[in-house]
Amino acid sequence: MGGCSSFDALVEGGARLLASSDEELFHEAGVWIPSTAEWLVTSNRLKAGTPETHVKILAVHFPSGAVRRLEALEAQIVMGNGGTTDFAGGAYLCSQGLGEHTGSLWHVDASLSVGTRVGPPEGLVLNSLNDVVLHRASGRLLFTDPAYGIEVQGFRTTFHASKAVWGVPADPEKAAHAASWAMLNECHDQPNGVLLSPDERIAYVTDVWSGKWHNNPDVQLRNAAGAGGEQSRIHAFDVVHDAAQGTVALANARTFVDLREEPKPAEGYPDGIKCDEHGNGGVANLCFGGDDGRTLLMLNETKAFTVRMKVRGALEVTQSLKRVQSKE
Repeated sequence: MGGCSSFDALVEGGARLLASSDEELFHEAGVWIPSTAEWLVTSNRLKAGTPETHVKILAVHFPSGAVRRLEALEAQIVMGNGGTTDFAGGAYLCSQGLGEHTGSLWHVDASLSVGTRVGPPEGLVLNSLNDVVLHRASGRLLFTDPAYGIEVQGFRTTFHASKAVWGVPADPEKAAHAASWAMLNECHDQPNGVLLSPDERIAYVTDVWSGKWHNNPDVQLRNAAGAGGEQSRIHAFDVVHDAAQGTVALANARTFVDLREEPKPAEGYPDGIKCDEHGNGGVANLCFGGDDGRTLLMLNETKAFTVRMKVRGALEVTQSLKRVQSKE
């Protein structure tokens, strides 16, 4: 992830308000669906702290800004969160789980009407899955599994002792076997966003935590930052792909950037993470889309903005190449 080009140098036009709401509807995911010209988006937790807490799953059309609720998916995917393209017109979406029900991974078809559960298999309880990306060369999903739901937000009652980055086959049949679910790294206090470089050789994971958020005295999971500490950094890993076995591993963990140790320390926290076709990265809940992959969607809870860019998103470049090849 380069990060050497300033954002302003990559922008072609000013920000445009695409959609707005009185509710915090524009929170996570942001997966471009070419066939419907929509972004798949998940809301923030609504009615938080009540038995009716839930997340809405939406489709936001470009360029009209029309918003439609995907209730069929909501009935399947509880407390939806981050997502990514499947490079075939559909998407993968994280579920944070609710109560005693584990977090889980789902595939969403290109019509945004059918969800297929990838896993986990029975007996494996995960935390509150946050973000996911597809490693194309191996056909495996890499996803982050922080424990915000049990440690902070109180909507989960079961949990996994490790807050980790996991790898699993994207094929639900292969993912049905517990042995196929591999914990790749557990060095984070709360692994949040996950990104692969355009060549899939480097994985980036954001670590987002503040001790002041801890809200469950009965659950004390690993927090290297300590009771009053914070994590606001991006870790980088080498991606080790074993083509013969069809697996991936993460090696050579290092800090890519610590926002608290920058010359001008940032006050916020890195969340989602995306990059363009040249590897220039950004940390926010944003995503590329549009017919040519050069429209950037920025999610700001009650508002969704678009910005016209001079570059395409890394994922959109790959999707465009696949569409061209399919026509030949």
